[in-house]
Amino acid sequence: MMDFLLAYENVIALVCINAILGIGVYLMLSVNRFSLATGGLVAVGAYVSVLVSLHTALPFPAALAAGTLAGALMALLLGAPVLRLEGDYFALATLAFTEVMRVIAFNWDTVTGGALGLDGIPLATTLPLLAATVAALVAVIVIARRGRTGRVLEATRLDDMPAQALGIDVARVRLAVFVFSGAVCGLGGALLGHLNGFIGPNDFGLQRSLDAIAYAVLGGLGHVSGALAGATIFTALPEALRFSAQAREIVMATILLLAVVFLPRGMLSIGQPLRGALGRISGSTRRAAPAGETAPINTEVRP
Repeated sequence: MMDFLLAYENVIALVCINAILGIGVYLMLSVNRFSLATGGLVAVGAYVSVLVSLHTALPFPAALAAGTLAGALMALLLGAPVLRLEGDYFALATLAFTEVMRVIAFNWDTVTGGALGLDGIPLATTLPLLAATVAALVAVIVIARRGRTGRVLEATRLDDMPAQALGIDVARVRLAVFVFSGAVCGLGGALLGHLNGFIGPNDFGLQRSLDAIAYAVLGGLGHVSGALAGATIFTALPEALRFSAQAREIVMATILLLAVVFLPRGMLSIGQPLRGALGRISGSTRRAAPAGETAPINTEVRP
């Protein structure tokens, strides 16, 4: 077991970080908002925490806290005006934010290092820390979903007007969830920045946002564990296919296509068709009359 962890430590660490980002997307989808701001929020958390580590004497937990708070603050500043938009307009606004963050990282040479990025970052992110972070986030979300908060989120996701009729401040709920999602993404960025000792603008952008959406949606939106399943599959599988770049692209595209067509509820629903078929077979068997017997004849006379 220890040999396996040592051999694939970096892959497992990436799975954990991607799971954190998938959880951030899951939070926004739980209030019916399709956000492409993940890449920008991760960039904010990563650069802020790395700059704290490189230019101050503060310990690593303080750098993590700075990245988390920076992501939450940026989400608050962005969400206040943008969450008033609906549908495609909200998605486009968050996409624009991510691109703005990437362009700033490219051009602010004195702070972000420009296209060359920042190196010499302390390698403070460990696998136990990542596992504990993922477990803590999952526990918090599961506990929250089981209580009144979960019912409020579900009502907000289903329809605005009935939720407002029940006295739910939909705008405030969505803003609070967006801020929490920003904090999660900022934390993920801070952990990512201290994982490999280098960050650059190409680490953040639209592709990062799309990947995080794939983890949450294709893993399954019915439960937060869908983000974990999606992150595990779509992080580990490319590593297993690293021997051929062409084969990797073909296999990943095929899996995405098959998942969208045949598993619209995500990878977690992969056993539902089989369970349904078995249930129908067992049900029809119970209803069938035993061999050699005839069904009773109804002799009741109705007036």
